[in-house]
Amino acid sequence: MTDDLKSSPFGKQQKPMPWLYRLYDLVTLPFTIHFLLSSPQVHADYHLNAWRRFRFGMQLYRNTFRIWTGLSYRAHLAMAVKLLEMPPATKGVVVECGCFRGGTTANLSLMCRLVGRELYVYDSFAGLPAPVDGDKYANENTEGFLDAELEQVKAHVAAYGAPEVCTYVKGWFSDTTPHHTEPIAMLFLDVDYQSSLTDCIVNLWPHLVDRGYCFTDEYVFNDYCALFWSEKFWQKHFNRTPPGLMGSGTGIAVGGFYLGPFGVSNPLSRPASVAYTRKHWTGYWNFYPDEGQIPDEASMSVSASARERDDG
Repeated sequence: MTDDLKSSPFGKQQKPMPWLYRLYDLVTLPFTIHFLLSSPQVHADYHLNAWRRFRFGMQLYRNTFRIWTGLSYRAHLAMAVKLLEMPPATKGVVVECGCFRGGTTANLSLMCRLVGRELYVYDSFAGLPAPVDGDKYANENTEGFLDAELEQVKAHVAAYGAPEVCTYVKGWFSDTTPHHTEPIAMLFLDVDYQSSLTDCIVNLWPHLVDRGYCFTDEYVFNDYCALFWSEKFWQKHFNRTPPGLMGSGTGIAVGGFYLGPFGVSNPLSRPASVAYTRKHWTGYWNFYPDEGQIPDEASMSVSASARERDDG
């Protein structure tokens, strides 16, 4: 790993992986692949037998070592499972915002090829943008950081992924995402800035299909996750309640031991998954009987939908 990545304020795996964690990864690898990809919600039309599950999981695992990525293979498996749980008849592409060198892009492309969807990759391919006033994660030192050229990303995907499913959209999110038109089955955000997250959610969330997924890599920062719980933000932009975020602060549980907060030094305790929400979920508190407030019928029905066990 290069020195610039070791010192990154955004990378979630900044330190070299200790041997104990590598050993744990290898020992648990077949179990992780089996139990995640054997979800009973995986749609039968994908014909994912035991051998295909294992081979696909190993592809994802190997690629996280071939191309540097801030996400672990467990996070990639989690996204793959949710795509596999969506019926093939559900319309929608997969969108990635923020790809750096294409490590996650390569694995997302493999997922898309498996489920028959297209992958749209949004990135400046020139690093992070200039800071916007009030964005606590942006400053003059971060501008241009994490830059990787489009041709480098394309080369990585050609070598380790499925380039035939990819469409690349170059430019700042504020300029490119307003022009997106395709329905989105799954959205993956690794955009670092508060301003960039705002651009992507405001412009792309309306295209997310009714039960579509939105994953984010910035799950260890509670104030960043707070956008998905903000009643003000969702009321202002979408006239709805916030969707909430599964895995806020720690990431969803996929075989790790991370308890938080970010920076814990235990060699087996590191954030290594991802967080997500869904278009139809709601995550806000509306029970105030002492004030005579009764939840309205619409919010109650959305809450009931979010609790359904058959999320597929």
